[in-house]
Amino acid sequence: MRLVSLSMLKPDMILAKSIYYRECLLLKEGQTELGRFVGSLKNLGIDCVYVEDSKSDGIEIPDAITEETRVSCKRILRKTIDDFENRTVIDLTDMSETIHSIIDDIFANEDMQVSLNDISASDEYTFSHCVSSTVYSLLIAKQLGYSRPMMEKLAAGALFHDIGKILLDKKILNKEGKLDIDEFEHIRLHTTLGYETLKKCVSLTELSRIVALYHHERMDGSGYPTGVKAGELHEFTRIVAVADTYDALVSDRCYRRKWSSNQTVNYLIEHAGTKFDTKIVSVFIKQIAIFPNGSLVRLSDNSTGIVKEQNKNFPLRPIIRIITDPNGQDVTPHEVDLMKILSMTIIESEIEMNGDLP
Repeated sequence: MRLVSLSMLKPDMILAKSIYYRECLLLKEGQTELGRFVGSLKNLGIDCVYVEDSKSDGIEIPDAITEETRVSCKRILRKTIDDFENRTVIDLTDMSETIHSIIDDIFANEDMQVSLNDISASDEYTFSHCVSSTVYSLLIAKQLGYSRPMMEKLAAGALFHDIGKILLDKKILNKEGKLDIDEFEHIRLHTTLGYETLKKCVSLTELSRIVALYHHERMDGSGYPTGVKAGELHEFTRIVAVADTYDALVSDRCYRRKWSSNQTVNYLIEHAGTKFDTKIVSVFIKQIAIFPNGSLVRLSDNSTGIVKEQNKNFPLRPIIRIITDPNGQDVTPHEVDLMKILSMTIIESEIEMNGDLP
């Protein structure tokens, strides 16, 4: 399996992961002749898909939760928020069961470096983002030794950390291009609006609610809405700050293209100790595949390949399946373990590359 942009689809490629829009199945795993669907996918804001082909045969891309859990969680999250918009009531009955499923999945997957990107329509971003941020937060909490009840409280806060955005002006929220000062101040309101909204939900603990209020605060006091510093920030908010930032940066937004996992991890490391909690960043990056399985990379000898497998504890040196030589010519796919050939390094990841790859 590998991740490719729609512009790189070839006739021999088969859809490797089903694509959903809301709760509806758009394209089922195993679908062929994918070129027929490019226009429709682009209209939904989907620009890449997971495929199987001869070059990626046998490559597995792990996710921390099952596809069933992820789809179900997004569906229930949407229903919960729709109910709030219609009746100003937040009912967490169904969401509680979903939180249990997420945690069960995370405990069922031991010692895994997460690679998978959630393929979703552009207008599904908020729901996909909240679910992915929750998964990342729980991966951190698991490594920190959180009890299950504390993980449940963290999950509830992470799932609703951006609920305030439903009360914002949609024209500003979805604006393409840079925001002016007044527009940026309007976007910042989602933290306080979200907190006030969650206060109406008596089944949520205050620990869960403060995630909505403080997830944009930073260790050095440079965040918002209040500019509090590290000593006043509960660990829940410091965890979600890292998870939220990572998922936002590796996602396409209306105002910018997504960053690679490598770029995003470097950003977190660069700002550890100032914007982000150093311990949490350290724990988090051990859970993430910096060069995800199935991604296209260019090596220092100018050959290109697909990341096949991670080398545990050495995230910069995975096992690569070489598919072109340094001159760009196709070769018989073969594996190179960067832990065994130390003179070779990855110099570009897929998102940073210009032009098409094989």
